[in-house]
Amino acid sequence: MIRISKALSEGEKTATASRKEEVKKGLERLGIPCDLDQVPNIAVLGAGGAVRAMISLYGTLVELKKFNFLDCVMYLGGVSGSTWCLSTLYKNEDWAENIEALEKQQCEKLAKGQWDFEKAMKALIEAAEDECYSLTDFWSYFLIHGMLNQLDESELSTHRRSCENGKNPYPIYTAVDKETYQKQNAGTWFEFTPHEAGIPGLGAYVDIKHLGSIFENGKLTEEGKEKNLCYLQGLWGSALGSEEQLCETVRDALMDFLKQDRTGDSSSSPPNQDEDDKKLSLLFKAYLSVLELQLYKPSDRSGSDKHFDELQNSLKSHISQKTYELLRSIHQSWFSADAETRKKGSLKLCQALDMDLGGFTRHFHSVLHNVLRKTYSCLMNWTWGSTRNFLYHSCEVSFPDLTSKPVVSLIDAGLAINAAYPPLLRPQRQVKLILSFDFSAGDPFLTIRKAAEYCEAHGIPFPEIDERELQDVDNPLDCYIFRGEHAPTIIHCPLFNRVNCTDKIAEYRDQFSTFKMKYSEEDIEKLLTAAKKNVVNIQHKIVEEIKRTVCFPSQAT
Repeated sequence: MIRISKALSEGEKTATASRKEEVKKGLERLGIPCDLDQVPNIAVLGAGGAVRAMISLYGTLVELKKFNFLDCVMYLGGVSGSTWCLSTLYKNEDWAENIEALEKQQCEKLAKGQWDFEKAMKALIEAAEDECYSLTDFWSYFLIHGMLNQLDESELSTHRRSCENGKNPYPIYTAVDKETYQKQNAGTWFEFTPHEAGIPGLGAYVDIKHLGSIFENGKLTEEGKEKNLCYLQGLWGSALGSEEQLCETVRDALMDFLKQDRTGDSSSSPPNQDEDDKKLSLLFKAYLSVLELQLYKPSDRSGSDKHFDELQNSLKSHISQKTYELLRSIHQSWFSADAETRKKGSLKLCQALDMDLGGFTRHFHSVLHNVLRKTYSCLMNWTWGSTRNFLYHSCEVSFPDLTSKPVVSLIDAGLAINAAYPPLLRPQRQVKLILSFDFSAGDPFLTIRKAAEYCEAHGIPFPEIDERELQDVDNPLDCYIFRGEHAPTIIHCPLFNRVNCTDKIAEYRDQFSTFKMKYSEEDIEKLLTAAKKNVVNIQHKIVEEIKRTVCFPSQAT
């Protein structure tokens, strides 16, 4: 059930073979005739940046299609918000031919659509029953769903037809191991395609339908339900801000979650419902106060004392003497304790509160309590992307850091490198030219630097980056071209630059921050215009680099 090989999957081979015929026709439309066996693999990379990246990639793809460039692309690689664009497009088998209409539909949905609270509740409650529940579940069904105004319950495997018909480029989505992304190793990067999920650095893959199923020693022991796209969108795109911002966002969404009608499916309201409501609300407020204590800096004694006093006053008549004494003890040692001790004390307190206040008359309240309890535990432990490890106890892979763990934590790849360079640069994919669209709102050269460092550390051919070209962080050009012998050529295109934004780069960066979750029609149009101008302004350079790649293939091998 596990495939141990550096070779491409059979599904990808089939898809790219079909696509090569179409790419040849696309090159001919550009006036670049080419024999089929000489057709170069061209990739487009969409960087991360939440909804900003999603909208920008739509605009970029529309313009690439207008100039016949999209027809020449073999691979599309996405990170974070760009994956939201790609995973939405591939529901349509001929999306590349209809990209303009699909862009319009999606942008209308972003600006005017409404999310389905009941649908989100149902998905979250089901997810909380799984032992591998994490903040990614809550983030996906409440935050991603709310931002995109859609909860896509279809599966990535259903996109195979959209790849194998040759009409569209082959998509590659990415995530990284939460434990190793800061010091990347061979097991850090995970890739996801409609055919497989796996670890390209180790050459270990599993059918995408079995991602999250239970494996041991390379064998499937318990088949699980395939992860839906809404969950994967949350897995791929979760690094929208600082840890504190994310924590506060999840906390606020939890408050909305608990405001919903708690009568469940019954039209009657039993006498015990009011008591259940009170207990659940009390638990929520207590959890919230404990979480706030974790967010306060140890030096902020007045703020922490205030929360401890509120906790003691609100809980005194509702909890056991043992729990009350535990609360007082934690308060007394709070300011002298280290972070780990404070976290352990907070978790112990939450467990004691569950014992005292848990136990509800109505099943629906018990279900809500389970979601609340698990989500707060994940917040305290900062648990994201818990995924059953298909390499657990595998004898075929010598990598103890992974094979020893039954569960891995996968997070937004943008935290490592904000573009999908590692999987796209697998030698088996033979990519010769990369059009990299950098949608970041910060340093426009950070991604290309990180990619160069990663490739140098892992012996992957990469063009030399001249640091002298990367100095104007606040006023970049619209296009930088990096070439090298025996390495792919890279066209690096910052979204906000001196050409399409003139002297208003700082204004654009501020208006379209990564943590901006809601976009008006005016916002969307302004952002689309900037993204489209980028392609229009560099169209001749793209043509020249495609010609160079076709005519001088040996320079990029």
